[in-house]
Amino acid sequence: MDKQLLNRSISNLTDGYFSNPNVLDECFQYNEGARESWKHLLTNIESLGIDELRVRQQELLKLLQENGVTYNVYGDSNGLNRPWLLDAVPLVISAVDWRGIERGMKQRAFVLNKILDDMYGERTLLKNGIIPPELIYSHPGFLRPCDKIKLAGENQLTLYSADLSRGPDGKVWVVKDRAQAPSGMGYALENRSALSRIVPELFQNYQVAKLGGFFNSVMQALIQIAPQGKENPRIVLLTPGPRNETYFEHAFLASYLGITLVQGEDLIMRDSFVWIKTVEGLEKVDVIVRRVDDTFCDPLELREDSQLGIPGLLLAVRKGNVAVANPLGSSILENTGLMAFMHGAFKHFLNEDPIIPMIATWWCGQKKEMDYVIENIDTLVIKNIVRVGGFKTVMGSQLSKAKKEDLIRKIKFEPFLYVGQEEVAFSTSPIFTKEKLEPRFTVMRSYLVANKGDYEMMRGGLTRCSPEKGSFLVSNQDGGISKDTWVEATFKENVKVEVKSSPDMKRKAVLPSRAAENLFWVGRYTQRVIRTSRFIRLVLRNLTQKGYLNNGNDTESLTVLLKTVTHLTDTYPGFVEDAAEEFNNPLKEIHQLICNPERAGSVLFTLNNLLKSMYAARDRWTVDSWRIIDDVENIKRRIGAVEPDGIRHVFSLLDQLNAGLLSFTEMTRQSMYRSDGRTMYRMGQLIEEILMELAQYRSILTVSHEESTEFQLLEAVLLSNQNLSSYRSVYRTSLNVVPTIDLLFLNSQNPTSILSQLEGLLKYARNLAQKGGSTDDNDISRLVFDAYSQVRLMDVATLVIADKATGYRESLDDFCGTLQKHIYAIATKLSASYFSHTTYQTQNSKEGFQFEV
Repeated sequence: MDKQLLNRSISNLTDGYFSNPNVLDECFQYNEGARESWKHLLTNIESLGIDELRVRQQELLKLLQENGVTYNVYGDSNGLNRPWLLDAVPLVISAVDWRGIERGMKQRAFVLNKILDDMYGERTLLKNGIIPPELIYSHPGFLRPCDKIKLAGENQLTLYSADLSRGPDGKVWVVKDRAQAPSGMGYALENRSALSRIVPELFQNYQVAKLGGFFNSVMQALIQIAPQGKENPRIVLLTPGPRNETYFEHAFLASYLGITLVQGEDLIMRDSFVWIKTVEGLEKVDVIVRRVDDTFCDPLELREDSQLGIPGLLLAVRKGNVAVANPLGSSILENTGLMAFMHGAFKHFLNEDPIIPMIATWWCGQKKEMDYVIENIDTLVIKNIVRVGGFKTVMGSQLSKAKKEDLIRKIKFEPFLYVGQEEVAFSTSPIFTKEKLEPRFTVMRSYLVANKGDYEMMRGGLTRCSPEKGSFLVSNQDGGISKDTWVEATFKENVKVEVKSSPDMKRKAVLPSRAAENLFWVGRYTQRVIRTSRFIRLVLRNLTQKGYLNNGNDTESLTVLLKTVTHLTDTYPGFVEDAAEEFNNPLKEIHQLICNPERAGSVLFTLNNLLKSMYAARDRWTVDSWRIIDDVENIKRRIGAVEPDGIRHVFSLLDQLNAGLLSFTEMTRQSMYRSDGRTMYRMGQLIEEILMELAQYRSILTVSHEESTEFQLLEAVLLSNQNLSSYRSVYRTSLNVVPTIDLLFLNSQNPTSILSQLEGLLKYARNLAQKGGSTDDNDISRLVFDAYSQVRLMDVATLVIADKATGYRESLDDFCGTLQKHIYAIATKLSASYFSHTTYQTQNSKEGFQFEV
């Protein structure tokens, strides 16, 4: 397609695009049409059509939601599930532009690495006056306890990222540096995967550089910093936990790189080494990839109120027993004031000017610069040198007179905390919104990783655009929209994967105790929701379809069933004690037990706990599992919206909920690796299934009723356990309590019988005992075997004998009660043995170290 035809064909998409012709755009030149590097993409968009692109945009967002891609924002109404936003139109960077960017970023990473090394080493930059000491020592990112600590190898800065944007001069500028725990590379990979799947047509006739090789280099870089050059180090990714804004990425990267996701309480110090608490005992950790801010990493030597770190971690680092990437103390490189002195650092280390320019910056810690900032505050952007804090970046031109005066007072009071930066209008790029393309201010986050004394750059990145036209806010916390980043590949890439010969290529997988607990409770909560919702649905059907009749057997059987609902959900007093009001209007109580998320024991309350456990163990689920979880989330919202007078509409929702959770269970059964994680998940399922069944049987079967009532109750039990058809095919007799108990307790061919489930539980308990061999492991196995033996030896004919006066089957009730106590004891013992996050830890005394100014 020639240039003139292309410009005409996209006119509908770009109508009114240039509302400000003075702003440089990545895609279009004012009155000159599309840039050469974008033409293939625009041709593909034109071929796809506006209507189809709109459809694909919605499919793209739906896919990301189904895959569980989220960015959590504290205080946001969506809680932990704020969806990730991705535009269907990528950012395109030509091969020529990229070569300059790559060269400049490698140069910058090299210098920042040297600065980091110098700050915790000889501090020649401070001694020679290149960087003012006050700028460094007044910044909380400079950690004195980290003095003279060095990683193995030439690079101290393992991972580095920077936000880049094109300035009005057409050159790419550095906006800010990220050197502490750079985030976003996982989202960049997910963006590429989603875009290539939903809109593959955009990639036609365009060679886009691949991202996978960069992550291979990340793994090699982590291996290279392992203590004593260990060839197969144990690497963990330290996360603050599920409530962190980028927790999705933490779980995604841990899964993608094949490393273990841990929280601070999963790790422990022993003998100056860091160990991970697993279900099989302690495993030594060699490398920690941290996503926790450095000051929170060691409450013993750094921030004492932190609950996210490992007490004594710095001692292990200082002794060279564990490596941390990025090193503790690297947040000093995020000091905004450094921008004012980077030219001097480039000259000092390389005798070169920066290839990529920076925003002009004045640090107010120097009087001349402070006076300049105050005099020109109307034209400057004012920032704090500390990235994380209460002070938000402000544009002087937008301040009222009173606010301006207040800010000047703050600057004069603590001038070393503030910088003024030139206000620069950065470039825009097109996003697809409604029916056309609109320009939005754009920032690209680039990523580099240390590579044997040099740095390798990801050939792509995470691009973010402002959510509204004309807005300069591009961060995800402000609702920014992400883009895939395309770098033009000028040759066919070969991704080299280094494979070392080894007699055993398999690496031992470890299961942190916290992950084990989350998987255990996913199993338990899943079965609890399925069981309670299924039984409540059955009772609700009896109430709404037959009517609540106050005569004969229907009343008696419904009374028993309603009491069973209370026993199953543990929502006493409910229908059990002083329940006249509940029995007069049972639908009100049933509505609460289904739809009230604040009512402990309700379906929604348990479902919320299940989803929390699923999110906490999110690195364990497949993409397809996440789609099911997303469906369950949607069903949860719809159930929560059901009003009391619309309770009849809840039937289909409960059916969908059960179907979704059963699909999740089957997906997990097929996909979960046969490891300790699967063992904990299955044991949780089996324990909960047995406990729910016993609660149901004690409520319904331990009292003899008149024949028609007994028939209705036996039918209800078998229906709720999906066993009615099995009963009819196996026993070929009318419903009777003896064969019913035989089927529910003793029939080994029935997968939901108590005996069958205890057999499964015994198998998993013995697996744990064989692996661990400890007293606790054997105790669990013995407890399960005792329960199994009790069921195996039960005499149904004796147990069903009822008191002639009251109809109470005391022996059956005692048997079920004893069995319940056994199962609770198994669960308690399992929790005490494997899920303890407060293991005793020996206090490590700080070793002396001398700090040089």
